[in-house]
Amino acid sequence: MFIAHRVRLSNLDYLRGAAALGIMLYHYTSWTFGPSGADTALGRIGIYGVAVFYVLSGLTMFHVYSERLNDGAGIRTFFIRRFFRIFPLLVLVTVVTLILQANWPGWRVLLLNISGLFGFVDWDGYIALGAWSIGNELVFYAFLPLVALSARRRSSFAVCVVAFVSLGAYFAFFGLDPSRPLSEQWGTYVNPLNQAFLFVAGFAIGKLLRDVAIPRRVLLAALVTVVALFILWPTGPEQISLVTGPNRIAFSMLCVLLCAIAYKMMVPLPPTLDRPLSTLGEASYSVYLLHPILFTLTGFLVGGSKAPVLTAVLAIVLTIVASVLCYRLYERPVSNLARRLTPVH
Repeated sequence: MFIAHRVRLSNLDYLRGAAALGIMLYHYTSWTFGPSGADTALGRIGIYGVAVFYVLSGLTMFHVYSERLNDGAGIRTFFIRRFFRIFPLLVLVTVVTLILQANWPGWRVLLLNISGLFGFVDWDGYIALGAWSIGNELVFYAFLPLVALSARRRSSFAVCVVAFVSLGAYFAFFGLDPSRPLSEQWGTYVNPLNQAFLFVAGFAIGKLLRDVAIPRRVLLAALVTVVALFILWPTGPEQISLVTGPNRIAFSMLCVLLCAIAYKMMVPLPPTLDRPLSTLGEASYSVYLLHPILFTLTGFLVGGSKAPVLTAVLAIVLTIVASVLCYRLYERPVSNLARRLTPVH
């Protein structure tokens, strides 16, 4: 038996929505005007927006499930609900992407994508653009019960955190070659073992800070500092400079700190701001997976190569509208079905 956690952390929704919007803008501007350099704010958001997703995911899993993974029933409920949350949209965008590409990848690739197993055995063999991070998430969910188990004791949880951080450090200093473009090492970068420390860091934020009160002025000062460092931290223009060596450590720490600030900065917003920001946060999964498809479809409608700016602007509007509708008419009903199938007592 476990008690349902019904408190929703609005600030995490705001940040999640902002990350999804930033990734969409990064892609749309790159496809319209050319790639943003790693030394630009948008170029950094394009890489580390996903890192923010991972940290927020780990933090959310702590907030919702940390006290529910104590027995077989709780673990079963977790996996059922995560299945209904992730797979319906993942399967949909995979099928639509295949139709738009008109390129048959083979049964093995298709089955690995539909089942989510690509995240475990072929993490760069994804079909839908951006689905690599969803494959990573599925791997994180697989070991979450073990992370939650380790968190029952400080010493074991400390070992767990150090182990995952060490894995991330290995990739930053040895797994990735800073002299080669990131595109040539993409399969190594999207290895879930290279990203898992961010998820575990999010879980650690919840465990360490859940009952800690931090003055708002301290949080505001920290927020300004983190954002300034994220924008101004010196790097080279190539993406590989963001994900190797000390820069990988620095930007990862900034993402973790940003999520921790959002977690503790419970600032009530007026309904005129709260509602659209919360809605965007709720629909962030749809924004993330649908925006490449909507950009392609918009290009078909208006002639993308002839009117690239118009294509991008219309695609932004269509993506937001379609994502909100997708969440309300597809994602949320399916998630509600999962809750009915796994009642909490």
